[in-house]
Amino acid sequence: MALAVTAISAAMLFCPAISLVPIASTIARKKCRGRRCAAVSLATCRQEAHAGDPMLTPIPADRYHEADLPKVFAYPHCYEPHPIARLAADELKEQLVTIALHLDSETSDDIIGKMMGVLVVRYCGDNNDRRLGYLKAHSGTMARSSGTSSFPGDFGRDFFCPPLYDRFEEGGFYARGEQELNEMTKLVERLEHDPQRKKRSDELAAVRESCESRLSAYRKHSKEMQKERRSIRQQKRPHLNEEEFCVVDEKLKQEGAAIQREMKQLKSQIKQEIQEAESAVRDIEKRLEDLKDERRKKSGHLQDELFDRYVFLNILGETQSLLPMFADSGAGDCAAPKLFQHAFAKGYEPVAMAEFWWGKSPANEVRRHDLYYPACRGKCQPILGHMLRGMDVEANPMDDVSKSESDLEILYEDEYCVVVDKPEGMLSAPGRNQFFSVHSIVKEKYPHATGPLLVHRLDQSTSGLLLIAKDKDTHKALAAQFIDRSIQKRYIALLNGELAKNNTKGRISLPLAPDYINRPMQMVSQEGKPAQTIYEVMEVVDGLTRVHLYPVTGRTHQLRVHAAHIQGLDCPIVGDDIYGQRDDRFSRLCLHAEYLQFTHPVTQKRMTFTAPTPF
Repeated sequence: MALAVTAISAAMLFCPAISLVPIASTIARKKCRGRRCAAVSLATCRQEAHAGDPMLTPIPADRYHEADLPKVFAYPHCYEPHPIARLAADELKEQLVTIALHLDSETSDDIIGKMMGVLVVRYCGDNNDRRLGYLKAHSGTMARSSGTSSFPGDFGRDFFCPPLYDRFEEGGFYARGEQELNEMTKLVERLEHDPQRKKRSDELAAVRESCESRLSAYRKHSKEMQKERRSIRQQKRPHLNEEEFCVVDEKLKQEGAAIQREMKQLKSQIKQEIQEAESAVRDIEKRLEDLKDERRKKSGHLQDELFDRYVFLNILGETQSLLPMFADSGAGDCAAPKLFQHAFAKGYEPVAMAEFWWGKSPANEVRRHDLYYPACRGKCQPILGHMLRGMDVEANPMDDVSKSESDLEILYEDEYCVVVDKPEGMLSAPGRNQFFSVHSIVKEKYPHATGPLLVHRLDQSTSGLLLIAKDKDTHKALAAQFIDRSIQKRYIALLNGELAKNNTKGRISLPLAPDYINRPMQMVSQEGKPAQTIYEVMEVVDGLTRVHLYPVTGRTHQLRVHAAHIQGLDCPIVGDDIYGQRDDRFSRLCLHAEYLQFTHPVTQKRMTFTAPTPF
């Protein structure tokens, strides 16, 4: 599960006895105008950096206690940033604001934000003493030729860790290859819009239409002649003897044969005319397809060569290129790999990391300005699996089983079905690395039960009512009620924020699809599955809104995305460490399935269950 925690000061959490004066406090502060600001010069930043590495910002020894530093590196795909990493992140945020890189909805309508990252590292000082500093990186690339970089001058390239391979390098193989592809694309477009191509195509269509018309007319003529010969035979037969009729019949047969020969000649002529017209078109189309095929191959070769240039280091000095990891899609431009690459290349020892979103959220995703997020799974997990080899890294905390069978409360049970109250933190079904779940408990408790058992599921972080079938027929009957929506479900949630006073109830319709790069996150996508949620405000207290949520559909993370997305309620559920932020006041996601009503598949009685809200 991903984490997103609010950016709070590291002072109280980390070193309460020492005032955390910003490391970059000497940076001149001037009012920023628009998206550019000259308040920070490269010289100023370099003065604050370690003399041997302009991208390393030292952390003064009086800003931390060695005993409080992490003993092992946090699992990068599920963690809460350590206070020392937050200290570094706070410094970076201050600098981002100072250089006018504040890409939120208030300052920029056209620029989407970026994931920013800091990596706290140990390094050797001038006197070979062990010191602490941090590196900075951002996701994606800053194209030199685009003219749309948000960094003043060369601030970004000399301030942030560089990409593993600079594909925008002037005169580099990628730039040359891209130029060749662009020229081929222009040629393809010229051929596609060539008037001669359209002319030949129109001529072919005209020839086909003409030939079909002539053939259709001759077929009609042939049928009419056949009908006429039949009529002659019927008229002549009563008035002629056998010999005379045979003469007439033979003549009619010869006429029919002549028509068939003419039909055959016409078809042959039509075929030749069409082939000639097709040949003219085929020559042009073949040239176009050959060019597209050449472009496709060149693009594939360019991609393979690019992937091969992305070579990742680890602390053991081992290297691994991107090519074996991702055969069909790119990766490697996220912030985390850049940070580790620079650290290992310089011989630094990673201590702690933090990544946060800075700026406007993409339209389809839920990204909130100034919140922390883990390294993505879809792209970074295979890469970091190599880069973190040899380091002492925490195990995935989500693989830690903190619940027991006694935590699962059975509210109802009969020969056919069971209703349980699932605690938060327990999986509904076994995961990739964790077998313990509601399903495993039920399977052990009812060894003779058949079928899938679980009629529906709840997220690991969600608590509440869960329906279980003891046999296949019962499961099929109950599942049918979910399909026809005759089962009634109600969730209660606590939202982090207040809705408008006139927004007391409504329906959210936002289609959802998996975010394969940031699993298990879901995103709003018109290509996704329809998802609808009805909501009703219950109360608003101290900036928190308690709501009832009625899922019309049952998509993964539906209620969480519909609550957090800007086109939904724009108020994340309290404690949502994927789409919102953790909350020190609560130790959980404040989402609970409190009400369930269904028709018993055997007795046909309407059954109603409630589970007390634990928050």
